[in-house]
Amino acid sequence: MKLSSRQMIYINAIIEHAPALGIDTNKDTFSRAELRQVSMTMKGKKWIPNWITHDVSRRAGRGVFSIPEVQEQVVAVNPGSGYEGDDLADTAPVAVPTPEYVEDNPGTDTDEQMHMEMATAVNQ
Repeated sequence: MKLSSRQMIYINAIIEHAPALGIDTNKDTFSRAELRQVSMTMKGKKWIPNWITHDVSRRAGRGVFSIPEVQEQVVAVNPGSGYEGDDLADTAPVAVPTPEYVEDNPGTDTDEQMHMEMATAVNQ
């Protein structure tokens, strides 16, 4: 699927901010908590773009979304093709299994739920 320039900006933001946030980009599914971290870093708001959350074909599970474009972009960087200091890794990070996340319950505080999910992920 061809993405718009606005969609590619979000894909590139995932790739750019993932290492600092501890998010593995060597995969094609991302949890709601991971995408919220990217959104907060990118634009100071926790909202994940509608083109991801409202597209049923992107649902990979409860609170998990399929975004294969991230891995495609990461793989598109050819090892050794950069120059010294360009901050491009010549190898992809090792895949770490992502724990299942519970989708938001409208009756709970989403910030509290995000912190609980992140704490659970760290403790595993």
